[in-house]
Amino acid sequence: MDQAEIGRLENYLRKLLGAPGLSVRAQGREEAEMLVSGQKVADISKDEDEGELSYFVNMGVERPAGAAKDAPIDAPERARLEGVLKKKLGSGGLSVRARPRKTDSAEVYVGEEFIGTLSRDEDSREYGHFLTMSILDIDLEDDA
Repeated sequence: MDQAEIGRLENYLRKLLGAPGLSVRAQGREEAEMLVSGQKVADISKDEDEGELSYFVNMGVERPAGAAKDAPIDAPERARLEGVLKKKLGSGGLSVRARPRKTDSAEVYVGEEFIGTLSRDEDSREYGHFLTMSILDIDLEDDA
């Protein structure tokens, strides 16, 4: 990713999350990493499909010690995950909400704006959940 893209992504994510300590660092033509206070918290990948450019933020969140891999994302787990995300992302305005009829994932909001999905990952040894955010190139236009 070039410096202009990195700057636009960084500005957008800082504003969206209310996280002034957030930065984005290029890791090649199609990849970058998101850092908070200098610590890597997520990977960012770029995808272009039929002229539509988008970016995907993928962040692993650790499963608590002793938790079952298929444990539901119930109210206590949503509260724990919300605390972890707020701390990792430096964003006090985040909330983790239940999804209708789903217990293997939850929705993540900043205020009333949906920003991504938090999904249980039964296959990962390192992480128990993944936050996935999709950002369209047009979302970044206001921050250019």
